[in-house]
Amino acid sequence: MSAWSYERVLAWLDGLLNYERVAIPYAQIKLERIRALLRRLGDPQDRLRTVLVAGTKGKGSTGAMLAAVLQAHGQRVGFYSKPHLWDYRERIRVNDELVPQEALADLVERVAPAVEAGDGDPWGKPTYFEVSVALALLHFLEARVDRAVFEVGIGGRLDATNVCWPEVSVITPISHDHTDILGQTLREIASEKAGIVRPGGTVVLAPQQPEAEEVLVATCRELSARTVWVGEDVRLEVEHSGLGGVRFSVTTPGQRYEGLHVPLLGRHQATNAAVAVAAAECWAAVDGWSLAPDAVREGLARVRWPARQELVGTRPWALVDVAHNPASMEALRQTVGELFSGRRVVLVLGMVRGHDARETISRILSVADEVVVTTPRHVRPVPAGELAALVAASHPRVHVVEDCEQAVRWAFGRCAPEDVLVVAGSFFVAGPARVVLAGRAGASVS
Repeated sequence: MSAWSYERVLAWLDGLLNYERVAIPYAQIKLERIRALLRRLGDPQDRLRTVLVAGTKGKGSTGAMLAAVLQAHGQRVGFYSKPHLWDYRERIRVNDELVPQEALADLVERVAPAVEAGDGDPWGKPTYFEVSVALALLHFLEARVDRAVFEVGIGGRLDATNVCWPEVSVITPISHDHTDILGQTLREIASEKAGIVRPGGTVVLAPQQPEAEEVLVATCRELSARTVWVGEDVRLEVEHSGLGGVRFSVTTPGQRYEGLHVPLLGRHQATNAAVAVAAAECWAAVDGWSLAPDAVREGLARVRWPARQELVGTRPWALVDVAHNPASMEALRQTVGELFSGRRVVLVLGMVRGHDARETISRILSVADEVVVTTPRHVRPVPAGELAALVAASHPRVHVVEDCEQAVRWAFGRCAPEDVLVVAGSFFVAGPARVVLAGRAGASVS
């Protein structure tokens, strides 16, 4: 048993996050740093079978669906995602089970000396995010997973997850986000995302905007990578989108999967599911077996992915989403417009730095009758007053409530039973919102 308490673990990890607050140019964040850390830990990435999921929108949902489909086929699956909503352990799970506190404490106790040894390296001490990837790799190895799914962080080329050698690479829709780091154009951003493609590898791609598609096609051709495109090689038919989720069918080059259902809101989740099914099919083919349509249906039907257009209450209707960039906020607007047309909407909004706040909020304001602006608890928040000024430029009813939890409570009180409360803008708003809404009238948070 580790001598480290869980509280000490979290404090140590947070200390790494504080260290990262020193601005380091993205171009200088090299993979040498995490490679050096992993060498000290025995290179666990070389003993795991992995998939990397990159993109701007939908990569977490796609990763969760891919893991669920593989689990339904009897695979033991590790899944790494980021960030977490309320508990760090959400980042590292095996067959939907969060890494136990005791196991995480043991891992951190063993990893800490290797991290501190990096102080003398020319590229510096490993960061919070790099250490998180190392912890996931070690846990998955020791948990003897059959396969591990990694959600890529920012970009792809220089992201810490890219130390893995994926058997299948997945790229979800690419759009503008983190432009201060990845570049101002879709070509530049797509070039960074394409960094997870391997020579001779297999790449499953969601439909892309032409500028991004051009880069991805050129990269895959240059590396002789096999491509499977959803929308071309894989056909998707959406049959129904409602408050119970999305029903659809998927036809791949291998077979047809009918009567699929994911209990997540928004038509875009059908596209994410089609990408996940195609990736699972490609990964199964590596070992010479085929997916079973019944198991695919079972896996997708049991997907739970909190705070992704999640309905957490019914009186009033309460919808919580981590949407924080223009593409994800546009998807949220479409869902609200489709499922709650004609209802009064109260929007709680908070954002952190690193995203285009003006463009992001412009995608959602048209469906909001009132907007409550707040400040997330984050090392780099957009202050509520600053965000309110952006909202007020195009919306007449804006309220500022600095504290995030209080903002959700106050907005809840502004809603009649038939109204819709929408919370969005950041993981650091969605997480607290789910806690506040638990136990409220009609709440369904679990």
